[in-house]
Amino acid sequence: MVAILLCAGTTGCDAPAEQYQPKSACPVDKTSYSLSPGTYAGVGKPGDAKGNSSPFVVVFDEQHASRIGQVEIATMLNRLYHTAGLRNLGVEGDVVEKPRPDLGWFAAKPDPQDRLKVALQMLKQGEVSAAEFAAMVLPGFQIQPIEHESEHRVEAPGTATQSYTSYLVAIAVMSMTDSQVTQAESLLKQKKNQEAVEFIIGSVPWTKERYDLMERKSPVPSTEEMQRLGSELEEKATAVGADVSKYRKALQDARAFFDMSTRRSTTMTELTTGIAGAHAGECAPIAMNIGAAHTAEITSQFGQKNMSYAVVSPSSLESGTTLGNGSLSMPAFDRKVKGRSVDPDGGIGAFLDGRRKPSPASQNRWFKIKAEIAYAIAVIARAVSRPGDKPPYGLDRQKLGLAGTGPLAPSISIDPATISVVPVVGTDGVKRNEAVFQVNLLDKKTSLWIRTGFASIEDAEKQDHASLQQILERELKKMGEELKKEPLPDDAAQPKVAEVVSGLQAAVSDTKEGAMNAKLFG
Repeated sequence: MVAILLCAGTTGCDAPAEQYQPKSACPVDKTSYSLSPGTYAGVGKPGDAKGNSSPFVVVFDEQHASRIGQVEIATMLNRLYHTAGLRNLGVEGDVVEKPRPDLGWFAAKPDPQDRLKVALQMLKQGEVSAAEFAAMVLPGFQIQPIEHESEHRVEAPGTATQSYTSYLVAIAVMSMTDSQVTQAESLLKQKKNQEAVEFIIGSVPWTKERYDLMERKSPVPSTEEMQRLGSELEEKATAVGADVSKYRKALQDARAFFDMSTRRSTTMTELTTGIAGAHAGECAPIAMNIGAAHTAEITSQFGQKNMSYAVVSPSSLESGTTLGNGSLSMPAFDRKVKGRSVDPDGGIGAFLDGRRKPSPASQNRWFKIKAEIAYAIAVIARAVSRPGDKPPYGLDRQKLGLAGTGPLAPSISIDPATISVVPVVGTDGVKRNEAVFQVNLLDKKTSLWIRTGFASIEDAEKQDHASLQQILERELKKMGEELKKEPLPDDAAQPKVAEVVSGLQAAVSDTKEGAMNAKLFG
């Protein structure tokens, strides 16, 4: 039995603890399951579904760079966890050859409220996926690997989409009339290259149909459809005598990638089926989280295996917000794919990582360091916020979450004696303190200096006695609304001062002077 306390501060709370029991085996009359509309209300769209027997798989598909989509999936995972007993989630990008991500060190941090706030902020940043977020905040929630390293590491060539489009143009040109050629040349002379490409391809029904498939937003083209399209393009180019010699190698590389992607779908199906079978006797579904391009192939294979399933997409995947508001910038997503932090230069993650579906960030050493720093920032900022308190502010290794040993051993150390206090006036007009302190990175044998503080005393002392389910439902809804209003981030414009949890800012520097001179608010 695991007790979850939800309270503010570091001294305990008077709210009752929520109790969580392991799920028991299904009684004879409760072996069926169906996905409740309450699971996706307001955040998701139901898709293909089949059967209601156990084991039952809830298939979440996504667009990998969408932070809004991750928030929406996290909301659905929270609901399924509390209402249907969901405990196991197979994740694309997590490979069986590596140890399963173990976030026990994070769950061991002593203050549940600060743990939850840090996890929420890392989800909002796009640092963690919905699956990792659930493992950080929901007791007993398990991330399961469903890929093999050799298949997952195959990357799409940069010319993949371009080669498909080039073939379509070369094929369409063979059937264009003289007047259409003249119009296309006119667009090119005006440097309206994209318009010219779309005009040329659109002038022939065969090429237009296939271009529309490539550009389809919902459902996104599957890996199997892209695999088949590559073969059709080769055959059609030969049939009409199109000159595609300059693009042939790129298309062959793209086809090889989609061949592997289709094999990955089979692997994910097989491994998820095994996980589902291992939990078939439980009164709970399992889930899998995959890129939308794999969904059709995976559900087809589930159908062939007589596996019961239901597909749910985050609402943002259907509404077209996945590549604009609330998305990771392309540089940030590229860093994530390479196993680095999404933080731009000047962010905490950029000091730590050394500058396909990304592998779980929580498998990386830098992630643990960043989460431990964020947690310590929250504890220290709250401890020093009120003027008049004296060093060391009641802080020690235990309260900073740095007293663990063995698998729970920390990756950083903080000497409370390094804490300096800077008196300021908060946004509420009330005097409060900001803190400057040193963080030692044990593996790197180096240190950082942090300046941090809450915007107001109210932010520092805010308490929340609602249940875990209620807090997550409320905070995730608020986060989704904020992300929908947020423009696509520009890395170059990212400030070095960043929000650690709601109302709490921090600046990072490799010198004490740099941290002391940072301005957190205004």
